[in-house]
Amino acid sequence: MLDGAAMRLFVGPATHRGDLAKLAARFGMVEVRVEDAAPRAATLRAWRKSVGPQFVFSVVMPRIVGELARGPEAEEALARAVEVARLLEARCLLLQTAPTVRPTTANRNRITELVEKLPKLATTIAWEPSGLWEQEEIRATARQAQVLPVLDAAQGELFPGSTVYTRIRALGGAARLSDKAIEHVIRQLRGRREAFVVVDNPADASRVKTSLERAMTAAAAGGGVVVRPVPGRLRAEDEEQ
Repeated sequence: MLDGAAMRLFVGPATHRGDLAKLAARFGMVEVRVEDAAPRAATLRAWRKSVGPQFVFSVVMPRIVGELARGPEAEEALARAVEVARLLEARCLLLQTAPTVRPTTANRNRITELVEKLPKLATTIAWEPSGLWEQEEIRATARQAQVLPVLDAAQGELFPGSTVYTRIRALGGAARLSDKAIEHVIRQLRGRREAFVVVDNPADASRVKTSLERAMTAAAAGGGVVVRPVPGRLRAEDEEQ
């Protein structure tokens, strides 16, 4: 069971469109991606004002930063992301490295150098690798750079730790997460103190949030049974998860 009495749980989608206040009424966080056309300062301040103080913004750094590029353009992109995080009072800054960033010593050192440049605006600096990274390579790099590794709690194993940032990735086609996959997420969050859970597929986001909250409620009440996910219509390929 989850430790419902103590864990702070923030669940939300990877993007948002439309009324942010309505989204914040349903979820506890959202990712904001910063590319060439970042919202204006007035817009970002309005976003922060439109949601409650507990709502979490996670600012995703631009692609050029995730490519570990050097030079004025990359520095400007990094500065833009930091300014967005400051205006939103973001709890998280997320570095998503590109598939071309392989687990070499030079790249591990570059990730560490990049993180060291960041001001202490956010309580959580997260790093999400892609491409050919083994689990132990991810663990070693995260320790060296002192960042929180982002893995998929529905399809793999999370590392130990009191705080976790996980991305529940979308399945192919129109497939939705199976009950078994959501149960796996619930088990992965057992014993954590803080969990940031981003759900890529909008169709799954509400169901994942409700299932996790039910598990927390049961844990806080001292229940000893496994909490089942909220039922959903599943395609045949879901049963293979």
